[in-house]
Amino acid sequence: MSSIGKRKSGVTARTVKKKAHAAVDAWAQEFHRFVDAAAETLQAKELGDVTWLEHGLRETSQGLCRDVLRWLLALPGLRVPGDRAEPGERRVRGQERMVHSLFGDIPLVRNYYHRPADGQGRFPLDEALGLVDGYTPGVAALIGRCAAELPFQRAAESFRAYTGLAVDARQFPRLTERIGPQVEQFLREQRPSGEARPPRVYVATDGTGAPLRHEELKGRKGRQPDGTAQTHEIKVGAIFTQHPVTGEKPWRDLDSNTYVATTRRARPFGHMMRDEFRRRFPSPPADVVFLGDGAAWNWELQRNFFPMALGIVDFYHVAEHVTGVVDLIEDHHTPSGRKRRRRWVKLLLRGRLDAFLAEARQAFPPNQTEAGAKALAYFEKNRERMRYRHFREHGYFIGSGVVEAACKTLVAQRLKGSGMHWSETGLSHILSLRTALLSRRYDEFWHTRSLSPHAA
Repeated sequence: MSSIGKRKSGVTARTVKKKAHAAVDAWAQEFHRFVDAAAETLQAKELGDVTWLEHGLRETSQGLCRDVLRWLLALPGLRVPGDRAEPGERRVRGQERMVHSLFGDIPLVRNYYHRPADGQGRFPLDEALGLVDGYTPGVAALIGRCAAELPFQRAAESFRAYTGLAVDARQFPRLTERIGPQVEQFLREQRPSGEARPPRVYVATDGTGAPLRHEELKGRKGRQPDGTAQTHEIKVGAIFTQHPVTGEKPWRDLDSNTYVATTRRARPFGHMMRDEFRRRFPSPPADVVFLGDGAAWNWELQRNFFPMALGIVDFYHVAEHVTGVVDLIEDHHTPSGRKRRRRWVKLLLRGRLDAFLAEARQAFPPNQTEAGAKALAYFEKNRERMRYRHFREHGYFIGSGVVEAACKTLVAQRLKGSGMHWSETGLSHILSLRTALLSRRYDEFWHTRSLSPHAA
C-alpha cells in the first residue's frame, strides 16, 4: 500500500485543502449571486412554476460537490491498496483519467503498473474506488438500474432526466456487460437472508422465451412449423412464503417473493432454485409446496431438487386441458360444450377426478377413443397433484400466478419489446440485473461489492 501523494512532488495536504476551501468560497459567492437573481425574478412577477429554480439549484450544488470531490481525491497521503510494483511490474507515474461521478466528470492522476512479459497492467486507484469503466459505483448502479428497466436509449434519457448527467446510450449495454456477470455471481453466492423460518414456503417454476439475434438462431431447434427457433427459452422460478389462517383464502406474504431466471437448461436451473431456497431457509420449513404446470421438466425438477415438497399442478392449466378434452367430443364454444366444460372443471375443483374421467370416457365418440385416452393420461399421471378439494381445505394456493406474473414482469416487459433481438450473453446480463431488482437484492449487491477488495 502506498500513497498517492508520492506521485505529486511539492504538493502538500495544506495546499490541497486551501484550494478546496477556495473552491467552496468561490461557489458560495456564485450561489449568493444565483439566490439574489432568483429572488429578484420571483418578486418581479406572480409566483408560478419554479422548475427553473430547482434545476438551477441542482446544477449549482453539483458544481460545488464536483470540485470538492476532485480536491479530496487529490489529497496527498491517501493510502491506495496495492499501489506498489509487484515482481515483474514496471510503474508508470502520472496517468490521467476522467472519472464519471454523480456530480460530473473529475480528472484524476494515478499510477499504472505494467507487466512487459504479458502486456497486462493495472490501476490500483481505479480498483480501490471500485470504478466500472471509469464510472463510480454510484453512477454505475444507477445506469444498471435504468438499463434493467428500460430499453437502452430510453434508459439514457431517463438517467439524464433523473440525475442531470448526460451519458451516451451506447454506454448502457457496455456497463451492463461489466455489471451483469458480477450480479449473477452475487446471486449464486450463499449469503444467508436472515429471515425467520415461515410455516409454509412455495416453489413455483415456469418457462417463457425471448427473441435472439438471427445469427444466434442458426442450428437451434424450436417450435416453428419447420422445426426452427425464434426465441431462446428462459426458465423462471419464484419462491415465496405464506402464513396460512384457518378458514381464510390463501394470501402470499408481502414482499416474500424472490426469483431465479436463466437461459440454461432444467438441471442447472434446478441447482439455482435449490441454492436460492437454501440461502433463504437454511433450516427447511415443515411445509414446502411445489407449483407448476403439467410440463414434465417441472416435476423432474421437483423430484431431483425438492423431493420433500407437496406437488400441485396449476389448476388453470388443468382447466385448459379440460377444454381440450371437451373439444374431442364437441366444440367447447357451443352452449352444450360450455356447460360440459363448466361441470367438469367444478368436478375437479371439488376433488372428484374419477367422476370426471368416467364421464369423459363415456362421452368420447368411437373415432376419438384413442385420442381421448391420450388426453386423459395427463390427468391420471398427475392424479396426486390434482387433489384440489384437499388443497383448498388446507389453505394452499392451487394456481401458479406468481411465477406466471414473473414471466411477464421479469422477462417480457424488458426483453420482448417490439424489434428487440438479443445475444445470449446480453440476455443473461439483463436477466441477472432484473432478477436482483425484483428480488430486492440490487442495492445489497452494490453494498457487498463496496466491501470487496478489487471489486472493479
